[in-house]
Amino acid sequence: MKNPARVRGPRGFTLIELLVVLSLMLILATLGIPALQSTLHQAKIRGIVQEATVLIRQARLDAVKTSTQAVVQIVPSTGAGDPGHVLAFSDRDSDGKLGANEPVLANLPLPSWVIFEDCNKNVDKNSVYELSPDPNGGPDMLIFQRDGSVSNTGAFRFNDPYDDCMETAATGLIKVNKLSCPAS
Repeated sequence: MKNPARVRGPRGFTLIELLVVLSLMLILATLGIPALQSTLHQAKIRGIVQEATVLIRQARLDAVKTSTQAVVQIVPSTGAGDPGHVLAFSDRDSDGKLGANEPVLANLPLPSWVIFEDCNKNVDKNSVYELSPDPNGGPDMLIFQRDGSVSNTGAFRFNDPYDDCMETAATGLIKVNKLSCPAS
């Protein structure tokens, strides 16, 4: 007669089979989670930069629609509780300054983990690349002429704690670029 403890039933898994499968799943999860986290961080900052790009396109559209100058500029954070933001306004008197009678087109506050920084660790005012000077002495700004053209082509640059450095370039086609930062 057969020992009933040694006979394996037609269904079920042995403890060894279950442990092998769980070990494989643990190894795959350990290898996959860092890649997933990196992808999620990049997607988050790309979303913020895409929103800034939409804001820039809105300013360009307003410049053409109203036949006046439109300005996009970064406003760096002044401390805790005041995140940096991207501001767009219709510059009806073409002085490069936001006047009392000039409409604000959009204002995009940045999350606390996103800063204005390029790959060389230049922050805030120094992170802006080749745009028009601000008459108030602030960060350079993007100025759309009444025909929708840009007075100076350049870019706003954004970074996060994971060095996912991105820029929104204001050339003929407003676009988002992922920057390659040199290894630290």
